[in-house]
Amino acid sequence: MELDIDNIAEHYSRMRDQELIRVATQDARGLRPEVFDIIEKEIKKRNLNPDLLKGAKAQNKEYTIEELENYSEKLRTLACPICGQTENKLNGTIAHSVMSFLIFTTYKAVPFIACPQCLDKKNNNAMISSALLGWWGIPWGLLKTPTYIYRNIKAKTQNHLDNSNNTMLSFTLSNIGEIETYGSDTNKMTKLIQPKD
Repeated sequence: MELDIDNIAEHYSRMRDQELIRVATQDARGLRPEVFDIIEKEIKKRNLNPDLLKGAKAQNKEYTIEELENYSEKLRTLACPICGQTENKLNGTIAHSVMSFLIFTTYKAVPFIACPQCLDKKNNNAMISSALLGWWGIPWGLLKTPTYIYRNIKAKTQNHLDNSNNTMLSFTLSNIGEIETYGSDTNKMTKLIQPKD
């Protein structure tokens, strides 16, 4: 059963500013079209950044690869969030790692946005820790360790591409609302790409 539009409007009017900003920049996928009018009214009433509405709408569009590459360029030209260099364009990688303790095995895949050299280091560190600590669990450690080492080797082949790689494009699409809203704010974009590990 769908909520009526008055209940939705009341719900949005009770949100704190930070909550409304989070919805507009990160959680607007799948909102009904009439909800955007409610968000727009709340943004105006509270005198918030008008680009928040663009961020909300951006999450509900379909994009071509070329459009995503254009958005990703706003991130790729930033300073590396790990080493600070600005000579090479940023890209993305996923560092795959496995740790095992007899019958207990954990594995994770952590995305990073950084310069190609820092991405290589992240993949190398994940391979080393997996090679040293991944094998010790039966059966998953024995099965996952070579797979995750291979995934890091494969990811490294994408770290030095001239264009945005798949990880960078995926990160861009996942964060399209914030990029659309804050694309000209270097501080906010830098914070967006900070490592989460």
